[in-house]
Amino acid sequence: MNIVIIGTGYVGLVTGVGLASLNNNVTFIDLDSDKITNLSNKSLPFYEPDLENYFTDKDTFNRMAFVSNYSDIDWKDQDIVFICVQTPNNVETNSVDTKFLESAISEVNSVQNKDLVITIKSTIPPYEIDKICEKVGLDSESLTFNPEFLREGTAVKDFFNPDRIVIGGNDKKKVNKLKDLYKEFKAEIIITDPISSQLIKYLSNTYLPLRLSFVNEATRLVTNSGGNLTDVLKGVGMDSRIGPHYFRPSPAWGGSCFPKDVVEVNNFYEPTELNLPLISNIIESNNIQTSWTTKMIKNIIDQKNLNGAILVGAAFKEDTDDLRNSPTLDISKQLTEMGVNVRIYDELIESENFIMLNDFEKIDSPHLIALMYPINETLLNKINNIVNESDSFLYIPWEL
Repeated sequence: MNIVIIGTGYVGLVTGVGLASLNNNVTFIDLDSDKITNLSNKSLPFYEPDLENYFTDKDTFNRMAFVSNYSDIDWKDQDIVFICVQTPNNVETNSVDTKFLESAISEVNSVQNKDLVITIKSTIPPYEIDKICEKVGLDSESLTFNPEFLREGTAVKDFFNPDRIVIGGNDKKKVNKLKDLYKEFKAEIIITDPISSQLIKYLSNTYLPLRLSFVNEATRLVTNSGGNLTDVLKGVGMDSRIGPHYFRPSPAWGGSCFPKDVVEVNNFYEPTELNLPLISNIIESNNIQTSWTTKMIKNIIDQKNLNGAILVGAAFKEDTDDLRNSPTLDISKQLTEMGVNVRIYDELIESENFIMLNDFEKIDSPHLIALMYPINETLLNKINNIVNESDSFLYIPWEL
């Protein structure tokens, strides 16, 4: 098929590259002309494991095109357009910002192709779509929805091996065309209505941080009780109704999706009489975990008379360079406010705000070195050497 991808962030770029590798012709459009130029030159805007391999594969790359103007696309020959633009949280209103999505829908609505399948991959509250469509003069019944479930750090793997494929829409012909695009995938395809398709995404992104928050609260409880955290979490996770997956403590959780989606789910029911105490307190639980981790680090520094802290891992999780809503940055800020000398190291990110490895290796006084999430064995060995040579203390807040 001929596919257009609007937006070259994590979702759009990974989705488009994956579809191109499956013999589809894919045109990417992004209004950032510098980004388009870089992609045309095989320079990626972010780090994602294995993604670069598809840019070096000649056959896949030749099936991709990169443009910065809607007029550069021959729309009459296109089968499906995926709208993958960001829907960030508006800090002033504490609700989703739909301006990028509205702009993209408006542009696509103006093209001459009545058979074009317009598919929303962006995460958007169900009640916002009708508002946007009414504003741009598009019948919302003509839209299809295909929420993504890609995880940064494993996005390429997740694209090719999805747990499920969700398609929402009321136009059967367009839904079937979108379904046909995924015929090579082994995952079950769930066909549902537009509202349900978006709720599947939102509630998935609410349950996962809820689960992470439970593990973190359990960690605080077990630590305070003097229990063995490894044994407790293993024993709880062995219950088949619970399971061991996504059951690891962490300094806190973050990223570009979980925080904003949990906030938006809270916005769903606030105007109603629903009482959802679990969901309404997920963010607060995570904030408490951030503060608890900060205090743990500060206490260790004081007890062992260390000269400061080095936080290893600046991004919000491993195998990505995404700093959005990073717990490391929040913890660093809190420690600094407590008078702690804090430095950050991340092997994937070069920044004047972070220390480089050669400076890291020159540390000659005792520090607390905190691993904010799992790292590769090579780096771990280097850090162990630094710890031994500088008489530092290694703290692993996520380790069982």
